[in-house]
Order: sequence, then C-alpha cells, then structure tokens
Amino acid sequence: MDDDKIVMFDEEGQLRIYDPIKFTESADLLAAAQQFNEKLQQFKDMIQNHMSVVQAQGQKIENEKLRAIGMRNKVEGEAEVRKRKQRELQQMIKEKQTEFDRYMAEYNSLVKVEAEQKALIDKLSFNN
Repeated sequence: MDDDKIVMFDEEGQLRIYDPIKFTESADLLAAAQQFNEKLQQFKDMIQNHMSVVQAQGQKIENEKLRAIGMRNKVEGEAEVRKRKQRELQQMIKEKQTEFDRYMAEYNSLVKVEAEQKALIDKLSFNN
C-alpha cells in the first residue's frame, strides 16, 4: 500500500482506505456539492418561472401590437372609404342635378307649348 493511504476505521466503524481527515473533507465537499446542486436547481426553477412570466407578457404585448396595427389599418382604410363614398355621392348628385335640369327644361318646354296651344285655341275660338 501507498504511504498516504492507510486502512482505518472511521467513527461509525466503517473500514476506510484513506485517512479520516480526507474522508471528512470529502464528505463535507459532497454535502456542499449536493447543497450547491439543490440551490442551482432552485435557481433554475426560479428562472424558468420568470421566463414563463416574461414570455406570457411578451405574448400579450405582441397581441396588443397586432390589435393596434389592425386598428390603425382600419382607421386608414376608413378614411379611404369615406373619400370613395364622398366621390360616389358627389357623382350621384351630379347625375341627379343633370336629370333635374333635363326635367326642368322639358317642363319649361311643355309650359311653353301649352301656352302656345292655349293661345292658338283662343285665337281659333275668337275667329269663329
């Protein structure tokens, strides 16, 4: 056997090949490593929890951004729809005005014809 390794019994009566000081240090190191792993796992769980919250908030933000973009597009489209509707109504007004002018000209013409016919009837009635 090596000089630094000795067969010994520890406090619990277990047979050990190395000295009790190194065994105690190894056991302490093992306990510290386990504790570190537990804390690391807790940290990992905490980070995952925070990441899920951040992702949920990010998704809400994205949804709101999309909704805002949709509303902006709708508003911009509404302005275009109003302009188009205004042009259509103006065109309809022009058509109705033209139709009205035509009917007024026809009415005036008929009034004139009626007056001429009445004059002719009166003239023919008085000549007899």
